Amino acid sequence: MADDGAVSWAAVILTGGGGARLGGLDKASLEVGDRTLLDRALEAVAGAAEVVVVGPEQPVGRMVRFTREDPAGGGPLAGLAAGVAALRSDPENVVVLAVDMPHVTAGTVARLVSAVGVDDDVDAAWLTDDDGRRQLAGVVRTALVPHQTEARGAPMRLLMTAGVVRDVPAVDREADDVDTWNDVARLRAHRSPGSAHPDGLEGPAPFRQIGPVNLHDWIDELCDALDIETEVDEALILDLAKVAADNVVRPAAPVTTYLLGYAAGAAAADEDEIERLAARAQALAEGWDRPPDAADPVDVPDEVPDDTGVDHSDDEFDE
Repeated sequence: MADDGAVSWAAVILTGGGGARLGGLDKASLEVGDRTLLDRALEAVAGAAEVVVVGPEQPVGRMVRFTREDPAGGGPLAGLAAGVAALRSDPENVVVLAVDMPHVTAGTVARLVSAVGVDDDVDAAWLTDDDGRRQLAGVVRTALVPHQTEARGAPMRLLMTAGVVRDVPAVDREADDVDTWNDVARLRAHRSPGSAHPDGLEGPAPFRQIGPVNLHDWIDELCDALDIETEVDEALILDLAKVAADNVVRPAAPVTTYLLGYAAGAAAADEDEIERLAARAQALAEGWDRPPDAADPVDVPDEVPDDTGVDHSDDEFDE
């Protein structure tokens, strides 16, 4: 088992996201330069003697074990729990990394591992972006990862706030991820032919873009199909969907954005009011901590009368 600061660690790479905003593309197989995102993630955790990849199997350049969460697409916490369950060793710490973070390197992982180190008072370390938000790149005590049955449908936020956490600020673009074709375009725009980059990416077209979709054209066509005329702030919608998926549960993303649109329509909301409604929904999602099997506190079961002794044989019903 790899050793950093006398603490053993294994790695779990999460690739099981649906890539909905990339037209269903398997992000793990998306090429950066001459390597896939999965190959780059495996390089970032090269110091681990044992690696589990949670997602569909594909050819890779090192020995790894593939597994899937149950059900598939159950979210990052369920994926991590499945990955830990597939480990053959019993490491003290586990590195978790989303496959769509191409700027996370072995140096990034080393900083995260060192942030936990041998300090018994620290349970986890997470990479944070410029706004201080924790990203899906971190190191946690393996004992903190819930069992698969407990993780099913639960938000990753439950683990990201568990125990004593040390935040590790991202350097340069380490916190960038690849969720949309706009992200792909932004990554491509930062590179010019022959230029060198700290993360080793160079060349005129590091990404192989398969079947790109013009989101603005799609929105225009969809509005025509639905016979509506409206302006859509897609960045606001996509950000809200991501927060709901990360903090509540993945299926909450489309439901949340649908309800935002319903509320905006019902209130004939202008652009500023839509932003206020979205902010309220985002705040609710970010503070959500109710387990998936918890009863809704506002649901009071109605008392059903016991009429088992009543003869209904002569009752008549309207057709």
